[in-house]
Amino acid sequence: MQQAVLYRPDELRVEERDVPTLAEGDVLLKVTAALLCGTDLRIYSGRKTKNVTLPSVLGHEIAGEVVDCAGPLPEGVSLGDQVCVYPLVPCGECVACRKNHPNICRNRVAFGYQLAGGLSQYIVVPANARQNIVPLPGVSAPEAALVEPLACALNGQNIAKVKGADAVLVAGCGPLGLMHIRLAKAQGVPTVIAVDPNTARHQIARESGADLVLAPGEDTPARILAATDGGIDVVIMAIGRVDALTPYLGILAPGARISAFAGFNAGDVLSIVANDIHYNEYEVVGASSCRLENFHSVADLVTAGKLTVADLVGTQLPLARVHEALDLVASGKDLRVGIDPWA
Repeated sequence: MQQAVLYRPDELRVEERDVPTLAEGDVLLKVTAALLCGTDLRIYSGRKTKNVTLPSVLGHEIAGEVVDCAGPLPEGVSLGDQVCVYPLVPCGECVACRKNHPNICRNRVAFGYQLAGGLSQYIVVPANARQNIVPLPGVSAPEAALVEPLACALNGQNIAKVKGADAVLVAGCGPLGLMHIRLAKAQGVPTVIAVDPNTARHQIARESGADLVLAPGEDTPARILAATDGGIDVVIMAIGRVDALTPYLGILAPGARISAFAGFNAGDVLSIVANDIHYNEYEVVGASSCRLENFHSVADLVTAGKLTVADLVGTQLPLARVHEALDLVASGKDLRVGIDPWA
């Protein structure tokens, strides 16, 4: 089989490998889609090293077909099923797991970090991760792979208490920003506002459900405030830049939540006046990856047709062109770029 192996930053090689053998309880998937995100790009370039074990096979947004197993399959899963894969395998014992935060497990392993990820024609789901296999029939493979970033967005929205908010501001209209817009509308938020300097993304932001789409500018905060009843209840930072928040600190509603959702560069500092937090009861929250229950919730929304995602799928390239795909992700000119390992 073919597999793209990252040996060190910027050294990614497509190689021939043997199809992996299965230990008791393991499941073999034929990978049908592996989407790429900013995290993959940061690992590839060496800007992200936490939890990464090199050499590594990138790709944590995975769809595949169940082709073999060593022992009984998980309940509800059959040979030939199209599935997506929850990428995290928490330890169940550390302080994060004991406090019901398995997605930030201190000892977790993950597909695309320590376990071979989707940039491979086949992957093994180990026995201790069998519960991570989630069937997803009736959609294309790239749509099935989109469940992972959508689940991350849902986790972030749950933490920031988006459901029940009157006005949500999404800063950044890349693929995940668009997912946030759609999820916020699906959760019944009356007013969703999006801001992005790239005007080429504005139309799809509107099509995603944004009620107002603006480019950053001197009058942007005032225009946002005028479109709300007393300010923004939730700001979702869907781009890893601290200046995506700064202009809007003056238009937050009382009790507003600020979600540092995106990944940031090491050393980035988010500056907020302490007394503003104190007197306005603001909440500043993070969001890291997602939970298995988020995966199931999003899979149900996608299969039921309540969350349209097909138009978020960008260019899909063969595995041999993985470097080109990563360059395309870095350019920011496409939607969710991915790899078809069998093309």
